[in-house]
Amino acid sequence: MSHSAYTPEQLEDMLGRHRKKWHEKKILRIIYSEWYQMILKDLSPVSGPTVELGGGGGNFKEFKPDVITSDIEPHPWIDLVFDAHQMPFQAGEVSNLVMVDVLHHLSNPVHFLEEAYRVLQPGGRLIMLEPYPSPFSLPVYRKFHPEPFIMDVDYFNKTGIDQKDPWDANQAIPYLLFYRDRKKFQEQFQGRFQIKQQNRLSCILYPASGGFENKSFIPDSLIPLFQFAEKMLTPVRSLLAFRCYVVLEKI
Repeated sequence: MSHSAYTPEQLEDMLGRHRKKWHEKKILRIIYSEWYQMILKDLSPVSGPTVELGGGGGNFKEFKPDVITSDIEPHPWIDLVFDAHQMPFQAGEVSNLVMVDVLHHLSNPVHFLEEAYRVLQPGGRLIMLEPYPSPFSLPVYRKFHPEPFIMDVDYFNKTGIDQKDPWDANQAIPYLLFYRDRKKFQEQFQGRFQIKQQNRLSCILYPASGGFENKSFIPDSLIPLFQFAEKMLTPVRSLLAFRCYVVLEKI
């Protein structure tokens, strides 16, 4: 079953629009800059390159110029082209794998986690920023976002890698792996991966931005007020969050 939201032509057009919006929308730069700074702070210091998987518009390279950007399809700003299920690195060659909105596009995310374990150095980290289906965000995602949340899947019992459009998606994947089925994750990766962070983010500022595809719902003058409100809502993020942030460290 295909859950692709985009044709190749639409994808190319979308990435072009996203690169343009990155420079035009102040609120997006503020949000993503905060996320990228968070990622930089959490990078492992062990030896080896930092690799961004699914580099998309290539914005992270502005914050870490030496990052190796990769994607499954070639773009002028991408350094390497490969499938994240089969990475072209030797065992223990990589210090960090960084993914922003990539995990939920993978055909077999548990197989990917095995591959990530293989290429990371001991002490290396896999850092992921992904959608999160809170009671508030899930109906908003379902109404306004083209990619589905498919909850009735057990990825820990999935075998093989489907031959699918790489832009097919299930936005529920991060929630299923690290929240609903966290015990299964811990059982399968016991003694191999440690969860260093597992946080929910972005209650109102991110949805207020309209993302890359829509106009901002607030003027730039209200950004500081929404940033303050975001901090005040920290205790209820489990109910309101639109994003989750997961950091795994190879033991």
